[in-house]
Amino acid sequence: MLEWLPFKRDLAAIMQITLYTDGACDIHAANQPGGWAAILRAVGDDGEVKREKVISGGAEHTTNNQMELTAVIEGLKLLTRATWLTIATDSRYVIDIATSKNKAVKNKALWKDYFHVAKVHYLEWKYVAGHSGNELNERCDKLAVAEKHKLSTRSARIGEESVAIKQGVAGIFLSTGYAAADKTTAWAAIVIQDGEAREFSGRLEKTSELEGTLIGAAECLERIPTAQSAIVFTAQEYLSKGMNGWLAGWIAKGWKTRGGEQVKYRHRWERLRALTSERQAQFRFVKSRDDIPQFQRGKALAAEILSRA
Repeated sequence: MLEWLPFKRDLAAIMQITLYTDGACDIHAANQPGGWAAILRAVGDDGEVKREKVISGGAEHTTNNQMELTAVIEGLKLLTRATWLTIATDSRYVIDIATSKNKAVKNKALWKDYFHVAKVHYLEWKYVAGHSGNELNERCDKLAVAEKHKLSTRSARIGEESVAIKQGVAGIFLSTGYAAADKTTAWAAIVIQDGEAREFSGRLEKTSELEGTLIGAAECLERIPTAQSAIVFTAQEYLSKGMNGWLAGWIAKGWKTRGGEQVKYRHRWERLRALTSERQAQFRFVKSRDDIPQFQRGKALAAEILSRA
């Protein structure tokens, strides 16, 4: 921690203290990897930099506003005593709420942290337009982007590991699409087997997306030779949980759910159960699919099928 000047107006004239902050995240989507950075700098009346501290970090599931605010909070935590300083940021969101122009509707826990650390300081706010050539703003931006990139790369590696296919095992990447207007489901699968990729798909009218998923999984497994191992990677968590855990309980209860209701699509589940026992098949739910080419292709193929008259 740095020892910064105490809260006195006359000392502020001798030493100008500024906190530069920035955040980086996809502004069009939530729960994405993001990064933040802060630079705390003290400059003497002669223009010479007396002290500087640079910090950065990130989060795997966040938003751009959360990263902008986190940068300010973490920057203020560097101060060891009440201080008069300027905060320079390109976030109107942060400035407007911090100066009481707007109320915090989202991110209330973060705002609570901010007001806790900010209350002992005298703060002046300075808006700096992003990518306008301000040296320290640009430095913060690069650091925040670098933190975001590290987490994005890590997430991609985790995604790749979750769909790893061993030699001799067939990988089935199953996607679906649903048109509510006419209750039509399209399923599409990319099957990786012995180093080769094959595509299978189907269109099912008056069929729910869950039932379409069960049908698609069965259609693919039937194309896998018996006694061969296979992994069905699915975007439908219900399929994964059903085959990996719920199925045994349903059978024990006479094909009834925990709530006593009849299991929907029983004959589809029975078909999958038989195919699974013959092929040593596993089912794995994949939550993050954006960086997996097979899922992207399956998604596009399902959408193409639904668009057909």
